[in-house]
Amino acid sequence: MKIFNISKLEDIKKDNRKRMAALGFFDGVHKAHQNIIEDMLAQKGNDIIPVVITLNKSPKEYFGKANEESLTPLKKKSEIFKKLGIEEVYYLEFNNKLQILSADQFIDKILKTLGVKKVFCGYDYKFGNNGLGTPNTLKENGLDVSVHKKEEINHLKISTTALKTFVRKKEFENYNKFAGRYYSISGIVIKGRQLGRTINFPTANLELDAAYLLPETVGVYVTKTKVLGKMYKSLTNIGYNPTVSNSKNKKFIETHILDFDQDIYGEKIEIFFYEFLRNEQKFESFDHLKEQLKKDKEICERKDI
Repeated sequence: MKIFNISKLEDIKKDNRKRMAALGFFDGVHKAHQNIIEDMLAQKGNDIIPVVITLNKSPKEYFGKANEESLTPLKKKSEIFKKLGIEEVYYLEFNNKLQILSADQFIDKILKTLGVKKVFCGYDYKFGNNGLGTPNTLKENGLDVSVHKKEEINHLKISTTALKTFVRKKEFENYNKFAGRYYSISGIVIKGRQLGRTINFPTANLELDAAYLLPETVGVYVTKTKVLGKMYKSLTNIGYNPTVSNSKNKKFIETHILDFDQDIYGEKIEIFFYEFLRNEQKFESFDHLKEQLKKDKEICERKDI
């Protein structure tokens, strides 16, 4: 899969090849997003390239001038697109030039330059300056448009908003139902205080590789961790480590990987969330902490995940 990061319209090169495009922001790449992409792929001909045209950041993030926590930062989003079968992704940098682009200019300077003949989008897709472009605008400009209707599960719209609520409220089963996979975060294992080793409970300290959305509740979660190409059951603590630290300024993400004993400093790991286990608490001593961790581990071992 080829990835094109477009910061100015001149970066888009005309090559006389035919394309069909899925349009949207796609944070979360949930089941409704997947259906749009799969519909496109099902109609792909031998001489047509299936592509995704999206933004590198949300308009909210651009106008708010602050990083917005994401379910699928660009690298993860790209990984999902590749698995689905997309051949090209165009990440449009949402800057002052793009945000003043009219809907008609978006069609002429981006879609038509790329040779897009057919587009696939959701019923509520908007584009162009002030979001004035709609699926009807695409049709009026001569494009073949496949518009997907609103999709629901148990009377709740499948949406990025719903997914974000599920993560914040630690409803990971619901996230899985709406996204088709469990929520995950990733990053690099860095050296921590290594206190876990002193109680025979070593943890991998995660430095996130992007601004991921995290559950609101600090505490211990039943997870699975992908490391060195394999999946292992794990226990992940998101919080402030009150037993050994008085800091309330920085959240730590630490994972104890079951049945695993390798040096993975500097390795990338991915943590998948399955269930909330308990709130973070301050223990009177390391012995009390060790006893609780032993109980946590026994529960995790029994889980069918």
